Amino acid sequence: MREMFGSGFGRIGLYALGIVALLAIGALALAGRGMLSGADAQPAERAIQPTGAEEATPEPIEETAAETADATEPEGKADQVARAVREPDPVPEKASESSASGSASASASASTSASTSASTSASTSASTSASTSASAPAGTTMSLSVPAMGISDIPVVEGTSEASLSQGAGHVPGTGYPWVPGSNTYIAGHRIGYPGTPSDHVFWNLPNLGQGDQILLTDSNGTTYTYAVSEILEVSPTDLSVTAPTGGDVVSLQTCIEDYGDYWTPGPNWFVRYVVRAERI
Repeated sequence: MREMFGSGFGRIGLYALGIVALLAIGALALAGRGMLSGADAQPAERAIQPTGAEEATPEPIEETAAETADATEPEGKADQVARAVREPDPVPEKASESSASGSASASASASTSASTSASTSASTSASTSASTSASAPAGTTMSLSVPAMGISDIPVVEGTSEASLSQGAGHVPGTGYPWVPGSNTYIAGHRIGYPGTPSDHVFWNLPNLGQGDQILLTDSNGTTYTYAVSEILEVSPTDLSVTAPTGGDVVSLQTCIEDYGDYWTPGPNWFVRYVVRAERI
């Protein structure tokens, strides 16, 4: 045996060589099985598709993106549309500043104009008021004289109640006074009145007045205002237009007559109002 295998180291070499040979044979056997398995496999089961195989058609990028946006952000797009409708175009900053400047300038101008107008108006009003107040009497009681009617110094008191009219004649409330420019001083009196009082037949002769006859009013300060008859009217008791201002300084004397054109029948119906209007002279 010693001569067949040699020394101890020689035997170890032979063992190692045998092991290497066995490993080589095993590797070759495994490689052969793999080749056979690859040759028998179906093409459809291979991991790599053969050249020229049909591929799926990709979707257009824009449509895909749009569908994704629609699917994931529908509320965001709706909000954008709503904002586009609701919000106006932005105003350029310079235009805005110019508009604001113009507006401020217009406001300042309007304020100055209003202030000037108010000041002028207040000054004029104060001047007129002061002038009127300086000449206005302390009370509204007046006296009436009409030479063509044969009456003089008839008391004219405020109001048209029977208590007032029994004292002479009455100033119709709400109408003007001789000392107020542009007034229609309206005075009423009875045709027959009350015996023993200043009202007795005080305006009985009013229909006797004609154009140009004078009417005199004196205020409590002693100032006398003279008028000349300019117009004669016959109206219904409900026609109050005759009490309104005429645009000038006038006095109106009113009494009752039985009917239109009937000046001397002493009642009892007194259907019409007889008005003599005179202008300041």
